[in-house]
Amino acid sequence: MGKNIPGDWVNELKKCERLYPGFSDAVPFIKGVYDAADKYLKANPVKPVAVFDVEEAEEKARSGETINLNPNIDTGEAVGLLKALSGAIVKANPGLKETAKELNRKSEHFLENSPPEIGKADLIEFRDSLIKEAVLEKDLATFLFSFLLSSFYRQQLNSISEVLRTDLWEGGNCPLCGEEPHYGMLTPEDGAKQLECWLCGTEWLHTRIKCPFCDNEDHEKLGYFTADDSEICRVNYCQSCCQYYKVFDARKFHADGKIVLAIHNLATLAYDLLARKEGFTPGSRLEWVNDNELEKSDRQN
Repeated sequence: MGKNIPGDWVNELKKCERLYPGFSDAVPFIKGVYDAADKYLKANPVKPVAVFDVEEAEEKARSGETINLNPNIDTGEAVGLLKALSGAIVKANPGLKETAKELNRKSEHFLENSPPEIGKADLIEFRDSLIKEAVLEKDLATFLFSFLLSSFYRQQLNSISEVLRTDLWEGGNCPLCGEEPHYGMLTPEDGAKQLECWLCGTEWLHTRIKCPFCDNEDHEKLGYFTADDSEICRVNYCQSCCQYYKVFDARKFHADGKIVLAIHNLATLAYDLLARKEGFTPGSRLEWVNDNELEKSDRQN
């Protein structure tokens, strides 16, 4: 189980249930989505990107330039996976039946009016249209489309990500695809800050006291906060650009093997709400908080 989705997400779900109070209720929903994606990708394997110039990649890293590798995705396969995820959310939550029905209808229309292959920007534009037309709320749209995109990217680029000289990279965005990070971790070995691309899964070390979005290194304008008396998840923020990202302290829990940070991110979405309430926006542009949640929070305060 889980071979078509990178990482041991099954055990990571169990671990996060123990680490984060209140996450248990969401586990069946998330597990259903991962199961559906794993089954779909097993039946419809994604071809990895074959062409890669190692010397050119190293030269770009040394000069501070991301490779910016963003492969196209087969439109039919993207819509097929989206429908599989749609079926999974209904199974986990029957109350979403009408939402899934409308999502499938819009997906068919998108398929009929798109070229055989599409780029990341096309899927993001489709996602945004679904939010604008009130087919999906922001948090569900972000979950489904970030999961869909990362499922393809991680399989397309995994072989490259594994050999990429990330030790040459000093930037805050992904050295492979160019995306901005939404999370990272403090490594269990020495507490170094390691960022992870939510999209392609590439990992790279980054200066602890530095904003990955605006390169601010003024420690008086950088900070973090935690919640629920837990030191595991930190919300790192920058007062210069007013953006945030999350960092998970792997020294605080038993980390055996590769940590699936995407699961930890889903287990701590309450922290995203706290960050938004404080006036910070996600540097990754992944909107995990609905507008009505912010409005409700403002009224309560």
